[in-house]
Amino acid sequence: MQQQNTALVGNAEVIKMLGMQSVSGLNKLRVRDKTFPTPIKTSEARGARVRFDPVEVEQWIADKKAARNQASSDEQ
Repeated sequence: MQQQNTALVGNAEVIKMLGMQSVSGLNKLRVRDKTFPTPIKTSEARGARVRFDPVEVEQWIADKKAARNQASSDEQ
């Protein structure tokens, strides 16, 4: 298995990747869509910041696009 050297990104970066406007929108998405990548806590503290693997977020976006395209082609 090839290991990638990828820096984790915070909420602000994920919001930009998704074209969203706010953290609350991201939080609602995480609750609504269980396939969204699980965040990584930076410590065990209760209020610890969370980070995301940008590769996982990009893959989630690609999967959503593929599902959309599949649904579109099934309708025709």
